Amino acid sequence: MTIVIVSLCVGILLLLSGVPLFVCFGIAGFGMMVFLGYGTDFAVPAMFANFDSTILMAVPFYIFAGALMTNSGISQRLFDFAQSIVGRFKGGLGVVTIVSCALFGAISGSSAATVSSIGMVSIPQMERFGYKRNYATALIACSGVLGQLIPPSIPLILFGMITGTSVAGCFLATVVPGLLIVIFYSIVNLVYVRGKPDIKVLPRLSLKETVKEIGRSTWRGTFALLAPVFVLGGIYGGIFTPTEAGCASVVYSIFLGALVYRQMKFKDFISASQEATSIVGAVSIILCFIFVLGRIFTYQGLPETVAYTMLSVSKNRVVVLLLINAFIILQGMFMDDISCMLIMAPLLFPLFIQLGVHPFQMAAILAVNQGSGQLTPPVATNLFVAARVARIPVSDFVKLVMPFFFFGSIPVMLMVTFIPQLSLWLPGLLG
Repeated sequence: MTIVIVSLCVGILLLLSGVPLFVCFGIAGFGMMVFLGYGTDFAVPAMFANFDSTILMAVPFYIFAGALMTNSGISQRLFDFAQSIVGRFKGGLGVVTIVSCALFGAISGSSAATVSSIGMVSIPQMERFGYKRNYATALIACSGVLGQLIPPSIPLILFGMITGTSVAGCFLATVVPGLLIVIFYSIVNLVYVRGKPDIKVLPRLSLKETVKEIGRSTWRGTFALLAPVFVLGGIYGGIFTPTEAGCASVVYSIFLGALVYRQMKFKDFISASQEATSIVGAVSIILCFIFVLGRIFTYQGLPETVAYTMLSVSKNRVVVLLLINAFIILQGMFMDDISCMLIMAPLLFPLFIQLGVHPFQMAAILAVNQGSGQLTPPVATNLFVAARVARIPVSDFVKLVMPFFFFGSIPVMLMVTFIPQLSLWLPGLLG
């Protein structure tokens, strides 16, 4: 067990020093194998056995769909629709950005894709109405969390694969927490803009004009708005599995971008293919090493050790759950959402079961905490994606992220942890 802990510490130190994530996991895994006497006959089956999964096939499909949607015109139409409903009051554009991320998350399944796609639309628009670029970037970085909370969700697909839990049930478990994030973030945004005289407001419209505007934006965005119905309705209607839904998302994105909206050219398709291939390749390499690490953890009894250690700190269930949440957020600060889910799910599953936490609630707790971790350096995937979209350094807006983290993410995390029905009500309602 000492060798496992030392190897993990070495991997974390390498990560903090700027070494790529797959190298850190590779060195940690290889070090454990050497000192514990495991050979290639141990590592290779661990990789191939886990990759032989129809559920895992969904990941590249959703990544590809997210890349295609950026060039298909879907994000602009979702933004226009949200703006027609909640955009004509002070701070309304901020709320529009949050709601647009939730709508886009119902198609893409990825935080990074949500930040990139909605950010390219919302940041210039918010600047035009007096929002500072650093605040607009912070808002989109935080709201991108909704990409993995509003189903479908790539991290939750992986959680279902690892724990043997229904993926469709996991999707439903994060719907209410995701909507709570929308509400809390909107409140934080409205409080922030209240004292900012430079922020302009879209002209007020009469009731008749408002209805017309909503009608126009709904008509223009009909097919974009039907995308979540198509994907999620297909899953819960029994038409296709979550994996097949990922494939359907790709086909639907191409259909909208190339044939309906005619915004996606062949070069855009090639660019999206290259981007998705690059991301899937990087994720696959990381997955290989994580699968090996997971098998070593199991053989060495690390999940049971973590459970015993946590429970030995305190017998109070509330204290233990708070420690677990802090532990997950800490891990999320050093890993992307996919890597963190692959490590935390098998490591903490026995502990959650001992504490009487339902797997669906565990999925929601992990998703909310990992989303919170993506907002805090040093790794903070959402921050770096938002910085790339806005073309400003992370240091320019990281302070503006903290109000959303402390007054939005943390309260929802505590609610999901201690109010089980927030994550269990919807899966129970739909059976």
